[in-house]
Amino acid sequence: MVVIFSGCPDSLIKELHHFRILGEEQYNRYQRYGAEECVLQMGGVLCPVPGCGSGLLPEPGERKIRCEPCSGLGCGFMFCRECKEKYHDGECSTLFNTQGAVAQQGYVVDEHAAMRARWEEASRETIQKTTKPCPHCQVPVEKNGGCMHMKCPRPQCRFEWCWNCGLEWNRNCMGDHWFD
Repeated sequence: MVVIFSGCPDSLIKELHHFRILGEEQYNRYQRYGAEECVLQMGGVLCPVPGCGSGLLPEPGERKIRCEPCSGLGCGFMFCRECKEKYHDGECSTLFNTQGAVAQQGYVVDEHAAMRARWEEASRETIQKTTKPCPHCQVPVEKNGGCMHMKCPRPQCRFEWCWNCGLEWNRNCMGDHWFD
C-alpha cells in the first residue's frame, strides 16, 4: 500500500509559485485539498478518523484498510473501505442505531455532525443509484445522456466501455446498443 500525505517530502503535490500569494493557512488548506483530491482520483481513500484524514492507496478490492502510522502521520485505525466504519466482517450496515454506535465508539455526536452524516448517507445512496462502476478501476461513473459509450473520468484509467454490457467498447456495442 502506498501512503500519500500533504507536506511529506515524497508527496505528489509540488509547490507552485503563484500560490505563494495565499496566506499560510489558505495555502496549507489548498495543499491538503489537493492531496486529498489526488488520492481520491487515484482510487485511494481518506482515513475517516477526525483530525487524521491521511491519504491511503490500498490495493484494488482490498476492504480491510489500516491507516499506517508512518513518520508521525497516520493513526493506526483499521476501517472498512466501503462504509468507513471500524473494520468488520460481513456486509456493511448503512442503517445502524445511532445510539448504539455512539456508545460503542465512545463519541459524543452533536446535531450538526448528525445532519452532516445524514447528508453523507443520502449522497452515498444517490451515487449508488445513479452510477455504475468503471469495469477497470471501479470509480463511479454517471451517464447523463447520449449514447452508451463511456469513458472513465479517472485520469490514470480512461477506460472506454459500454454502459449497457459493461465490456470494453467495441464494434458490437456500436452496432447492437448504441442508443438503447
